[in-house]
Amino acid sequence: MQPFFLQLKFILQLFCVSFIWLASTSFSLGVCQQQSSRQFRPLSVPSLKKTTKQLKPINKLLGEPQPGQWLAHQKESGQSFSEYLRSRPLTLTPARHTLYVQPIGNFNPSQQEIIKLSSEYLSIYFSCPVKILDPQSENEIPATAKRTHPTQGNHQLLTSHLLEKQLAPQLPSDAFALIAFTESDLWPGDGWNFVFGYASFRERVGVWSLSRFGNPASDPESFRRCLERTCKLATHETGHMFSIKHCTLYACNMQGSNSLQESDSQPVHLCPECHAKIIFATQADPVKRIDNLISFSQRHGLKQEIEFLKKAKKILDD
Repeated sequence: MQPFFLQLKFILQLFCVSFIWLASTSFSLGVCQQQSSRQFRPLSVPSLKKTTKQLKPINKLLGEPQPGQWLAHQKESGQSFSEYLRSRPLTLTPARHTLYVQPIGNFNPSQQEIIKLSSEYLSIYFSCPVKILDPQSENEIPATAKRTHPTQGNHQLLTSHLLEKQLAPQLPSDAFALIAFTESDLWPGDGWNFVFGYASFRERVGVWSLSRFGNPASDPESFRRCLERTCKLATHETGHMFSIKHCTLYACNMQGSNSLQESDSQPVHLCPECHAKIIFATQADPVKRIDNLISFSQRHGLKQEIEFLKKAKKILDD
């Protein structure tokens, strides 16, 4: 059990978050950039291919999939960086350069903080501005798009309604994508139990649920774990919006997963091939991006990422 003053400190932090959420429900998170005298020009394709080769030694190749894992059931060919380029991928442009986050539902203070921090992480991961919109009420969702799970008994929202009727019509003109977070569980229709998240890449809208990631208000470790899971889900699904397919070669954030357990075993960082895709799509400075990812990970306890990121930074700095 934690000392009382630590518990009080955690509660006061959540209270402050709640106050900020209520006082200002729409704000912008700019890309976090550290001051540097290093001049940067976007990397060319040959430079990115060279970087891919340099990063390979610190990445873990996947072995044979185990029963129950994603690749044991899904036949996927993967996608190299060269194949990605040939697919004419969606990228940030001067006209479409911002990620928008739409909260849907009534979030407690710790969930509000999870959304805020996950949005900050998205801005670092994809090197672009992120704007959090005013929360929408579930009262706006019709009864035909809600259900109680027939065996588990939990409240669920229909993903197709959220994507087609609520999100797509409100997609801002400067949006690369619009992403919704809900406190409720999600299901995509008949024959499905639930999904963690769902997206329409053609419409550039997606929705993710916090409901199965644990109660972040329980204690600091539950909060940290929920944040890590949410950051992983949000960046994985947004990666698909940048035309990135599931990774089948390395331990990578873009791996598919069949369960929360499988997802927890996967990293938040990207393999060499998927890293090159994101740098190409966002024209980011890879060293500044990693600096900012390290800083975020240190501040919020994403310890499993720090050692890998420091190794990657050393390689990219040389």
